[in-house]
Amino acid sequence: MYKDEIIAEVWRNREAYVAQHQRDLKKIVADLRRRQQEHPSKVVDRRRQKRQ
Repeated sequence: MYKDEIIAEVWRNREAYVAQHQRDLKKIVADLRRRQQEHPSKVVDRRRQKRQ
């Protein structure tokens, strides 16, 4: 079976991130919200775009 190194790296990073938060979804969401507040200009809000 073919192994894609980029996908494997993404999975390793994801696994490390969830392990850092004890696999607790509430902790993960809280961390993502905190990060979003720290860098609000880097977040894309597509809700404000007009639909054509």
